[in-house]
Amino acid sequence: MKFDWPHPIEAIFYDMDGTLLDSEPLTEAAVDAFLSKYGIDAVIDATQFHGVTWFSIAKMLVSWFPTLEGVEVADELSMAFQHALQTQTPPPIPGAFKAVSISARRYKTAVVSSSRRKSIHFVVGKMGLANSVHHIVGAEDVQHSKPNPQCFQLAADHFGIPYQRCLVFEDSIAGLHAAHNGGMATIAIGPSSEKGPFSTMMIEDYTQLNQTFFEELCSVRGES
Repeated sequence: MKFDWPHPIEAIFYDMDGTLLDSEPLTEAAVDAFLSKYGIDAVIDATQFHGVTWFSIAKMLVSWFPTLEGVEVADELSMAFQHALQTQTPPPIPGAFKAVSISARRYKTAVVSSSRRKSIHFVVGKMGLANSVHHIVGAEDVQHSKPNPQCFQLAADHFGIPYQRCLVFEDSIAGLHAAHNGGMATIAIGPSSEKGPFSTMMIEDYTQLNQTFFEELCSVRGES
C-alpha cells in the first residue's frame, strides 16, 4: 500500500465515527429505535447515513415518512446517539490513538465529523486525545453535510493551509467524496471496493501504516 500524492502534507484531519472508533453501528441503532418509537416499520439501508449529519438524516427520514413532520428528528437522534456513546462506548479503530498522537507532533491535526461537537469532545476525551487534537469541526459548524467538502475546508481554513496540503482519514463514502471534492488527499479506513475512486490509499486500520509513514508525508513530492 503506497501513499502517492504530489504535495507535501501540512495538516491531517480525522473523521470520528468509523474512523477513530467503531461507532457507526450506534448510528444505525439510533435510527432503528427512533423509527420503532414512532411506529414506522421499514427496512432501511443505514449505510447511507454514514458520514452524514443528523440534520441531513432527519430531512431524509421526514421526506420518506411524512408522519414525522413536526417531530424534532435530528435532536432525538443526536441525543440517542450521545447516550449510546456514553453507555456503550464502542472500541477504537486499531492503531487510532497512536496515529493521532504521532501525527499531532508534526502536523496540524483536527477531528472533522458529522456528529455534534458534544459527541466529538466526549470521544476525544475518552480516547485520551485532548492534547493531540488542535481543532474540531462538528455538525453545528456547517451548512452543508458531506459529501459537500465544507467541513474539511473549514478545518483547512482555520489553520490557513492550502487544501491540497491536507490529508483526510475517512471510512464513509460520503466523507471520502467530500475530501476528494475539496482537493485533499484521502486514506480510506476499512474494507470496501467502492471507496477506491475517492481514495489516495486504502487501509484496513492504522496498524497497516509503516512506522515512518507520518514522517514521510511532509517531504516534498511534486511541488516546491
